[in-house]
Amino acid sequence: MFQLKTLLLIPNLITLSRLILIFPTLLLLTFNSWYFAFSSIMLLFLTDFLDGFLARKLGQTSELGAILDPIIDKIVVLSFFTYFYFMTDVPIWYLLIVFVRDTSQLSVVPILLLWKKIPFQVKPKLLPKWGTALNFILLGFYFIKFQRALPEFEQIYPIIQFIELPLLLVSAMIEIYILLTFFPRYIQIFEGTHDTFE
Repeated sequence: MFQLKTLLLIPNLITLSRLILIFPTLLLLTFNSWYFAFSSIMLLFLTDFLDGFLARKLGQTSELGAILDPIIDKIVVLSFFTYFYFMTDVPIWYLLIVFVRDTSQLSVVPILLLWKKIPFQVKPKLLPKWGTALNFILLGFYFIKFQRALPEFEQIYPIIQFIELPLLLVSAMIEIYILLTFFPRYIQIFEGTHDTFE
């Protein structure tokens, strides 16, 4: 369905690099290579902006790129929240909400492509984009909490402690709303009457 040359477009390679960076970044965190880990996480965030920007700038937008971007975003979010759940104090209720929302949406891909064999569309809406942005902000918070002993984070840490719970609650409400509105569409996708992934 997708040609190799489409995969090798610069924006799509940048998107894939985000997937490749997950494991080494987690290793760097585990072995206390704070500054390298920080650089790697910043690179992850940068590629999330850069792939879409370059796709538009270079005229290299593609169906594959539109599909890969939200899928890899969800894999990144799930990987890091799971890691920080074990290493810091990510609330289990929040992790479960994110897990259910992202895995339910990711499961749409094999249903449409492999089972129903329906070419699907990606139509990202504003609220899911805000939800993902909040996910990344919270991941930044947990990265700082994970390294709170570093002097660079001494002044920031109390601020994070103060705003963490309100942001978690706002993010959770967005995630639950997206999940509730997605559920009827999931049934339609399962029945083969809907073809949209977001």
